[in-house]
Amino acid sequence: MKRLPDSLIAASLALVGVLGCSSSSGSDEGSDWGAQDVTVVDSATAADSSASLDGLAGDATTNDAGAPDAADASCPRASVPDGGCILTLAADQNAPAGLAVDTQYVYWTTGDADGGVFRVPIGGGPVATIATGQVAPTGVAVDANNVYWANAGSDSVMRAPLDGGAPVPVVFTPSGPQYLAVDQTSVYVTTRGGWVLRAPIGGGVALTLAAGQSQPGAVVLDATSVYWANYAGADSIVSVPKAGLPEGGAPLVIAAGENQPFGLALDDSNVYWTAVGSGSVRVAPKTGVPDGGGPTVLVSGVVTPAGIAVDATRVYFASDTGAGGVLLVPLAGASMPVTLVANQGYASSLAIDGANVYWLDQSSSGSVMQVAK
Repeated sequence: MKRLPDSLIAASLALVGVLGCSSSSGSDEGSDWGAQDVTVVDSATAADSSASLDGLAGDATTNDAGAPDAADASCPRASVPDGGCILTLAADQNAPAGLAVDTQYVYWTTGDADGGVFRVPIGGGPVATIATGQVAPTGVAVDANNVYWANAGSDSVMRAPLDGGAPVPVVFTPSGPQYLAVDQTSVYVTTRGGWVLRAPIGGGVALTLAAGQSQPGAVVLDATSVYWANYAGADSIVSVPKAGLPEGGAPLVIAAGENQPFGLALDDSNVYWTAVGSGSVRVAPKTGVPDGGGPTVLVSGVVTPAGIAVDATRVYFASDTGAGGVLLVPLAGASMPVTLVANQGYASSLAIDGANVYWLDQSSSGSVMQVAK
C-alpha cells in the first residue's frame, strides 16, 4: 500500500500515552494473545469547538465531547456523546498498513520487511497475532473463514484462518501486490506493476482482469464489478466486470485526470474517492461521468486526504498529515468537512461498521484507533 507520505512513517515507534480513561474489555483468547489493553483518549484534548455533528453543511466543525468521568474506568459508550471516547485499540505498531473489520474484530498489517498480521476485539481487548515473518504485508481483507493479505515484498497473496493457523499462499503475483478485496469465491488484487488480478480464494491460477495500469491501488467490489484507483499516470477511477473483459474489451474509465486518487469506496450507485493532489473528496456514478462532464466534488481544501468509507448518510475520510484526523461530510457534500477526531498524526487507512469508525495512525505512535460515529 502506498502510504502518504512514505518518508514520514517512523521506523521506531513509541507507545501511545493514555489521556482520559482506560479499559481492558474484550474476551480472553489463547496464549498467543498479547497483554495490551485498550486506551481511551478524550477528544476534548485534541480539538476545540462549540459545534456538534448536527452542523454538517456549514463551516468547519470539530466534535468536542466532554471528558469521561475519571471514576468510570470502562467509559461506557452509552454515556458519552458521539466522538467523546477515542479508543486506542493497539499501540506501538510498526508501520501499520492495511486495515479491515468484521462483526467482532479489527484486523491490520504491519508493513515492514519483517511484518505481521494482527487482530483486536472491537471496543478493545488483547491483541492476537495471526501471522509473523511476513514480507512487507500491505492490504488486508477478511471473509467468514480467513484473513487475506498482500505480501508486497514476496509477490504473494496469503491467507490464514481467522482463529489462527499456518499461513498459506493464495496466489503469486507478477509484481508486488498492494491492495486486495474478497468475495465468496475470489480474491482481487492490484500490483505495483500495473496488474489487476482475480484468483480463487482456495488458491490457483490468477486471471488477469487488466494490465498496463498506472500504479493501481485501492480496490473495491460490488456484486458484478471490480473498481480500482490508478494513483499515477492516468490518475483515473476504473472498473471491469468480475468475470473479465470480453476479447478486445477495455476497462471502463469512470473518471480520468483525478490528480492522485487514493482511497476508494462504493454505495449502490456511486463511486467515492479521495484525490490527494487536489485535496478533495469526489463522487461519480458507477457508470461513469457523462461526456463532457466530471465528477462531483463533495468537499475540497483537505490536506492529504487518504482512506475513505461511506454509509447511508455520510462520507468518512482520513487526513494523512502530521496533525491529521478523521473527517466527514454528508453524501450531498458540504462547503467544509466536520472534524470527527483531530490531532491524529498521519491518519491513513480507514474502515467503518454500523457504530464506529476505525483508522490507522502511521506516525510515531503507530496506532489502531476507534471512535463512535
